[in-house]
Amino acid sequence: MKQMMQIYRTNREAVEGFLLTTISDNPQHDFDDLQVRKFFKRLPCLTDMYLMDEKGEQITPTWRRNDHDVSLKGSDRSYFINRIQFDDKGNYISSPYICANSGQPKVSVARKYTDGKIAVFDLDLVAVLGKMHLIDTNRLISKLSVSVYALLGGGLVLLALFLGIYGLIGFVKAIMYYGDETLHYVFKSIIGITLAIAIYDLAKTILEQEVFYRSLTLEEGSEYKTLTKFLTSIIIALSIESLMVVFKVAIDDIRNMNYAFYLISGVGILIISMAILNFVSRKKHEGHE
Repeated sequence: MKQMMQIYRTNREAVEGFLLTTISDNPQHDFDDLQVRKFFKRLPCLTDMYLMDEKGEQITPTWRRNDHDVSLKGSDRSYFINRIQFDDKGNYISSPYICANSGQPKVSVARKYTDGKIAVFDLDLVAVLGKMHLIDTNRLISKLSVSVYALLGGGLVLLALFLGIYGLIGFVKAIMYYGDETLHYVFKSIIGITLAIAIYDLAKTILEQEVFYRSLTLEEGSEYKTLTKFLTSIIIALSIESLMVVFKVAIDDIRNMNYAFYLISGVGILIISMAILNFVSRKKHEGHE
């Protein structure tokens, strides 16, 4: 939702111009069923429409794409009239909002006619932005990419669950089988759970950005934050593994300590790389401000 609002704010003038031009193409306001069907067909992003009198009483059913709700005829919508201001041409466009019924982002357009009647049009914001090609919603390659990302993202979620369960089983073993292997099971448990968190966080990011909210402009710096969180989890897991190697080498054969040194050096390189990444991303963010 936050990314969508950013797209809307950036292109507000163009979006409002598109909406007003589309609505103004229909100068009549005494709608019958045939006119309503034609209007919905011409404007795929339209979800609801109705008429009010100048006092805010709804004088028509609420028409929807496939049906209409007669029960809303006669309802009092004066609260809507009291809080809006029409421009010199009798038009009003609301700020984007979340629909209480559908939970989807919408925007409303109201038009006041010379006889005092007011037509209200509720439009799906995602569909509006898609129709203006500000987001990608209908292309075949986009649907294929969504399917692939959904499959792979789901696979990562299953892998994270497997690692999490593996880590918990190791923790149970550490409690039940107290002895020389207790420390080994504890370390393995921590590593499994840490990797599960890292992989799940990566999968969640992929599903959010490439499946559920695909093609929405990303929040500035969000990709750096995601990578930093993932690297942090990997560094923690590798650090624990390095500690385990040091213990094993110290107990078994001190001559193999160079392998532990290589692993610790790799962790150090990752830490330095992440520090450089954070520094560069912070400087980039400050430069944009």
